[in-house]
Parts: sequence; C-alpha cells; structure tokens
Amino acid sequence: MSKRKPDQVDYEDINPYQVDKLSKIPSWIVIILLKYWAAAAAVLFGVIGIIDFGLDFSQMDSNNIIAIVNTHEQIIIILALIIAMINNYAVKQVVLMMNNRRNNTFKFNIINSKGLKAFLLYIIYSLLMSLILFFVTLFLSSKGWVLPILQNEGAGIEPFTYGLCYIIIDGIFVSIKNLCVMIYQRISYYKQLRRA
Repeated sequence: MSKRKPDQVDYEDINPYQVDKLSKIPSWIVIILLKYWAAAAAVLFGVIGIIDFGLDFSQMDSNNIIAIVNTHEQIIIILALIIAMINNYAVKQVVLMMNNRRNNTFKFNIINSKGLKAFLLYIIYSLLMSLILFFVTLFLSSKGWVLPILQNEGAGIEPFTYGLCYIIIDGIFVSIKNLCVMIYQRISYYKQLRRA
C-alpha cells in the first residue's frame, strides 16, 4: 500500500473523460422520459393549475362530441401550447445534443427543423395530439382506467395517464414519419441508380 502526499491527486479522481453510469442509459429511454415529462407537466401546470384558478370545465353533454370539444377547447389549446414550447425548447435541444454519427437521435423527433418554422409546426402537431389525447383520456377516465393520482373530475384527465398516452401516440406518429422517410430515401436511391 503506497502512501501519497496530501497535495498529490490520483488521475482517477480528476479524469473528465471517465464514463459514468448515467451515460450508459440508451438515448431512446432518455428521450421517451423527456416526452413523458413534457406531457405530464403540461397537464399538471397548465390544466390543473387553471382549474385551481376557477375555470369550470365540468358542464358538458357527454353524447355530443362537438359540445365536448367546445366546452374543453381551452384545455386543448393550453395543452398544445405548453407541450409545443417544452418540445421545441427543451426536448428537441436534448435530442440535438445527443445526436452523433453512431447515435441518430433525430429519428425520435417528429420535427427536426429549426427556428420559427419548427415552433409553428410543433404547435400544429401539438394541437392534433392534444385533440386526440383529450378523447383518449376522456374515454379512459369514463371507464375508470386512469391512475388515481391527482385526478381531476372536471378536466377528465390526469398527468400520469396523459403522459403515458402521449408517448404511445407520439411513438406511433414518429414510427409513421420514419417509415415515410425510409420509403422516400429508397425511392430516391433507386432513381439515382437508374440515372447512372
């Protein structure tokens, strides 16, 4: 056993390139958890917070779909705006930082463009997702299949179930986008082969 001087430091203690345990987590798990957090945070802070301020969403005719959307259009728009902001300014930035030659994280994002165009596309995508998810979570809450944590009867949604439904439906849309991109790339490749 060697003794070291008090002013001497081992290389192992200060190695900045040492691989830690968190860096071994696959990027797709990190991205899915971020998207889950974005959707759950949007419901928790946007919807439940607004209901606490006094907006009442409990009056609705459950047989008329148009009446349900009109009564809850504020919830749908608020969720879409919050999710669009979190996805554009937080999730997308993490995906960009994690992208490299060996790990193409762009395939986990639905929108990979930059600037104002990306934010507007995220708003449109988030409006579509919020509309779909509102009816999915409304159906789940009517059947009693939601987690009994922070459930709000007036809104008909709760953060944990909404986040789970969000990553499932977002995964379906991302898979469809990736399939379309792959088909387009193969068609372009075969066209180049025919020209050559």
